[in-house]
Order: sequence, then structure tokens, then C-alpha cells
Amino acid sequence: MKKTLFAGFLSVAAFSSMAADNVDLKVTGVLVNGACTPTLDGGGVVNFGNIPLGNLSPTATNQLGSRNINLTITCDQTMPIGFTTVDNRLSSLQSLTISKGYANGRDSTDAVNQFGLGTTAGGVKIGAYALTVMVDGVTADGTPADYISGGFGNDTSGRNWQKATFGATSNGSPGFVQALSAAATGTLVPVAAKVFFYPLKISAAIQSTNALAITSNTNLDGDATISLVYL
Repeated sequence: MKKTLFAGFLSVAAFSSMAADNVDLKVTGVLVNGACTPTLDGGGVVNFGNIPLGNLSPTATNQLGSRNINLTITCDQTMPIGFTTVDNRLSSLQSLTISKGYANGRDSTDAVNQFGLGTTAGGVKIGAYALTVMVDGVTADGTPADYISGGFGNDTSGRNWQKATFGATSNGSPGFVQALSAAATGTLVPVAAKVFFYPLKISAAIQSTNALAITSNTNLDGDATISLVYL
């Protein structure tokens, strides 16, 4: 009996000695040799001009058409680079069908790919716009490139890159922050270059005038941030 109890005691003691009362924290990162700068034509302002209410539908979604603007990313040396888009007016987003909002001519209907246009004086959400990359015009150092998108990750191999034929960008809502980049034609690996060129199309739609109930001049107030992702 004594031998049995003693053996059991040793077993418990050995198990207890294996328990850990500490854990290591590792801080990692990469000091990237190089830097890039994004620029937008015209200071980044897309103006849809004056829109007479009398020309708009009182009962249906109103399409405002599209405007073009170019994003250029210039690096001081050859390197792969990506970018993200985040809507600073997300709380004002009124998701609508935006006619031909995507690069392939399809309508934009997914809320995660739309951005807010602000609110009226009465607090009514005005509408939405789609920020789309015109995929056929993407270049890296002047050479045509494929437009690709990927999820979270801190390097070129840590993301699930895929060709993005629609040219869509996401508004940065929780779970929908995507890195966007350029790859050599037919590949899914971000290409290294010094100058990246992304032609953008901004397509907008607003609610019916009955829903908006506007009684005075009202400004469209879209605002988004494009941030670089060093790959």
C-alpha cells in the first residue's frame, strides 16, 4: 500500500513541474529600405457639380454618373507596394444600386464596396459612391499589370492574393480591410516597381428627393483615406 501511494505522489509532482508560469512576448517587424508617396490628380477632389433637384426623381434612386481620377504611387526605389481604402463617412452610407459602378460595367450593390456621401441637414443619409480601379489601365513602371487584392498579412506570402476583375475597393468596415496591389500579368505576386498607376472611377447614386426631403442647398460629403501598405 505504501509503495502505491508513493508512486502516485511522484506522478503528481512530475506533472506539476511541467507547468509554466511565464510566457514570452515577441515584437517583430521589418525596416523597409525605401519609401513611397501616393498622389491623386487635382488634389484628390472629385466634383459632381451642381445637381438641380428638379432634375431628380422623387421616388427612385438617382444615378449621378461617374468621374475619373488617377492614383499614382511613386517610390524612391524599386519595391512592391499596396494600398488600402477606408471610408471616413461610413456612418452616412446609404447602400444603393450604383449603375455600372464596377470596372467591368456591372452595377455596384454590395455595401462593403460602397462609401458614404454624408447626410442632409435633417440627418438623412444622402447615398453612396463606388471607388473603382479601372483594371485595364493599371501599370507598374509603365508596363500593364494585373490588379490584385488580398486579406490581412504583413508580407507578400502572408496574404491570399487574387485577381480582382471588378476593380472594387472596400470601405474598411470591420472584417473588410483589404490590401490592393499590382502584379505582373498572369501572376498573383505583387510586382516590384518605382511608379504604380491606378486609374480610378468614382460612381455615385443618391436617394429619391422624397426620401431626402431637402429644403436648401446640400453638399455631397464623401471622404475616404488611401493608405500605403509596404509589402
